[in-house]
Amino acid sequence: MAVYDLAHKLNGQLKKSEEYQEYQKYRQEILANEDTRNMINDYQNISLRISSARAWGQEVSEEEERKLEKLKELVQLNDKARKYLEAEARLGVILQDIQKIIFEDLELGLMKEEEEEE
Repeated sequence: MAVYDLAHKLNGQLKKSEEYQEYQKYRQEILANEDTRNMINDYQNISLRISSARAWGQEVSEEEERKLEKLKELVQLNDKARKYLEAEARLGVILQDIQKIIFEDLELGLMKEEEEEE
């Protein structure tokens, strides 16, 4: 079976998975509620901005920290938003695990060769 055929088969299996089905259920609920959708988008955007700044060694303002904390509290209080983000996280773990499995035995890049030469 060709690699692309396997990828399409994996895609189909993922769509059938309980985790994906649950994620889609909550996603549709969020898409139907503009306020909740906007709250989640704001939370994710600020969270990403803060994470990126920290990764680059940049300082994060107290205002940004407070804003993120407030949004996090609102998300936790909103049952649909919380369930959506939890389902998204579970699906993300599965996708990360699949990526690790696919790449674990592949020799990519030059790191091994460089280490062997030293």
